[in-house]
Amino acid sequence: MPDVELSKTYSVGGKSFSKITLREPTYQDVYMDGLGQPREWQPVPGGSALLTYPEKIDAYAQKLIVEPGYEYIAGLSALDARRLEEGICDFFTEQKASPKSQTPSSSSSDGPQPMSSE
Repeated sequence: MPDVELSKTYSVGGKSFSKITLREPTYQDVYMDGLGQPREWQPVPGGSALLTYPEKIDAYAQKLIVEPGYEYIAGLSALDARRLEEGICDFFTEQKASPKSQTPSSSSSDGPQPMSSE
């Protein structure tokens, strides 16, 4: 489960925390419960704009926060609230794989690799 690192330690109701642990959203959360995407691209004159829906971010926070619990986050600073927003939205962004190295791996058991004729 991914953690959202906060800029400081918060103490609420005798509980201290400096990170928020999130679970991954499920099909149930996104589609069956009707939460949908927390952000979407909208056409605007000259291009497009990324809209973020605060009510959807909050609805996802209610469902996805594992630790410290949703009831503890009301006092987050604007900066840390933004970090939480990004942590939630990251679930909806496909991460691009890093380019594969063109150097053969030393752990390959296929023997020596042929030289390229380029």
